[in-house]
Amino acid sequence: MKGLNEEQQAELDACKQYMHEDSNDNDERIWNEFMPAAKAYLAGAGIHEPDGSDVLASALYQLAFHSLTLHYYDHRDAVDGEAPIPTGLRPIINQLKHSGPGCI
Repeated sequence: MKGLNEEQQAELDACKQYMHEDSNDNDERIWNEFMPAAKAYLAGAGIHEPDGSDVLASALYQLAFHSLTLHYYDHRDAVDGEAPIPTGLRPIINQLKHSGPGCI
């Protein structure tokens, strides 16, 4: 996608790899809608992106972030309200939310 720096493109590519999305057709929508929505959801739950010093927290955050992005992508055409968050994601969010830095 045009306009992204190298780090941003790597973030988009990693997310698309998790999503098994090979097409570039939806890159702008993934980058501008679904990825920010996932980060906003996590921030609203009190979870902010780790700075990278805690490798395990960073890995769990990336898993939650990618999973939420995929969830929003998969339900992008839902018209009857928001689809429930995947059950397997709730324990990851709870652990990130209730663990301080270095506690995971």
